[in-house]
Amino acid sequence: MDQRGVRGSAHGTLLIDGSLACPLMPDRLAQAIAGLDDAAIRAPSGDLTALIAAREPYLPRLKQSANPGGALRFQYPAAGTSPSVTCPRFDRLHKLGPIRATAVDLTDVRQRATHVAAKPRVLTPAPDHKTRDLPKICHQQTITLHLADLGHLDKFRQALAYLSPSWRGTYSTVRAMTEGLNGRLKGHDLDLSDPKSRLAHGRVAQTILVALLVTVANDHFLDAWRHTHQPPDEPDASAATFEIPAEHLDRSPLTGRSRPPPIP
Repeated sequence: MDQRGVRGSAHGTLLIDGSLACPLMPDRLAQAIAGLDDAAIRAPSGDLTALIAAREPYLPRLKQSANPGGALRFQYPAAGTSPSVTCPRFDRLHKLGPIRATAVDLTDVRQRATHVAAKPRVLTPAPDHKTRDLPKICHQQTITLHLADLGHLDKFRQALAYLSPSWRGTYSTVRAMTEGLNGRLKGHDLDLSDPKSRLAHGRVAQTILVALLVTVANDHFLDAWRHTHQPPDEPDASAATFEIPAEHLDRSPLTGRSRPPPIP
């Protein structure tokens, strides 16, 4: 629970639940899951789901995937030809004039969704900070995030927004598979959780024993899968043993075979 909410910042963006976000994201969205227990996260309420969905427009969009050095490039939510939010600060710094009024077909869902009036508006403090005191993300349309920019907090960053539909669709299956594997490892066959299955003392010995048990378990899983999905083939008729008809057998004793061996 202590790893939820705002964890750090880089170039003015906030690291919120593993995702970079606009520094002026409303606090009720930034702290939506701070302090919640695991039960509330596993079965989120309708209000929590709505708060998570409301975060998306404030998240910078990936502009360029990681280069060989691991650096990522993100675009500010208010930048570009299709911004997801409107920001008076960004417009002021980049000298963007007022948006010209355009006619909108209210029966067209796409036109309504892309209109500036339908997008969240970033609320800047009044009076706002001086230009030289504003973070880098506000001065530039894109930022480059290097591995060292977040320091040890980089391990908390995620490619998908936490608890978003895409995050759930990706990790729910992985979690189910992991829990199923853990259950089988703790089953009656191996019972990895029972200390009696690994009586050796010391961390190194315990690690080796656990690795051996997991290897044996994987072999059992593969063997069970093979017996289920790859049944044994029918015996090949061409490989059958050649049998000599009984009438062609010579049953007379071999010469010299009936006498005992000579005494040395």
